[in-house]
Amino acid sequence: MKESLRTFMNGLIDYAGLFPPADLPLNEAISEYISQIKSDNSQMLSRFIIHTSKLDELDEFLPLFEDIGPLRLSVLGGGGNSDDEYLNKINQNITNINDYREKHGNKIEIDVIECKMPTNSPAKSTMEKATTSLNKNGLTHYHEFAELPYVGINYSTEQDESSWEQDITPTVKLISKLDNAGIKLRCGGIVKEAFPSVEQVAAMIQTCVIIGVPMKFTAGLHHPIRHFADEYDEYMHGFINTFGAGVFATTFPKPKNSQEKYRMFILLSHMIDDQNAENFSFTNDSMTWKVGDDRDTQFEIDAETIENARKNGMISYGSCSFQEPIDDLTQLGWM
Repeated sequence: MKESLRTFMNGLIDYAGLFPPADLPLNEAISEYISQIKSDNSQMLSRFIIHTSKLDELDEFLPLFEDIGPLRLSVLGGGGNSDDEYLNKINQNITNINDYREKHGNKIEIDVIECKMPTNSPAKSTMEKATTSLNKNGLTHYHEFAELPYVGINYSTEQDESSWEQDITPTVKLISKLDNAGIKLRCGGIVKEAFPSVEQVAAMIQTCVIIGVPMKFTAGLHHPIRHFADEYDEYMHGFINTFGAGVFATTFPKPKNSQEKYRMFILLSHMIDDQNAENFSFTNDSMTWKVGDDRDTQFEIDAETIENARKNGMISYGSCSFQEPIDDLTQLGWM
């Protein structure tokens, strides 16, 4: 594996074997996680994902980690249909987490929580109360929007005809002012409707990079390159496309006007939508993306930029399979 790809993939995958489409029973998911921790590709693996309400079910498996180190967890929480319900759920999540920490001490490590917001525009006071409590309890938190608005760019006028700037940007700006906070973006699911459009993914990456908010992704990113999946009758996003776009976005100067912002959006969209693996390449020193236009335009991103973007902005993604990404990268000749 080339060093720039190793840097790109370092700690990229949180293991979500408990969730669809794998939907493994806990004993099988834990067994697979341990197997991959001990594999030659363990540097790509990060945390084990589980819902806070299921923590106690891990008890019988903790002895399996005695010779490995603490079981590192990213837990799911939040949700609700109102700000009050959201706050109550967050407080219950914190109680569950602290009870489990007290029960098992240094055998487990819970330092990340992924929370679904009740609406796209939660009250500032609600988010401040929730995140203050999470921070006091040593939890980095990633917040998922309830539903993404349609992103429609009129390519003749270069105008965004959606409600993105009204519905999404203010909340991202709010989260940027909160400590240890980021955005979580769902990239797929088990039904066609769960897959966001190229434009929605590009808009979220662009918004978060410009404002300066780290991102975590989940669902749908089982494969490196975007492709059509017959089982969903839909295109699946690729993790090389998506994280590549996140890294690429950090190389742009902050747009000074709508034209610069539009150009950035178009390039990110094109990269996210690229279904040709040959347009992506990795050397020890850099990653290159060929645009595929008549001018043979290409962009080279050095390994230091990749490392900084991954560390500070494009954190990780949850996948119900760890082996599938490895198999695909091997088939591409990249491993």
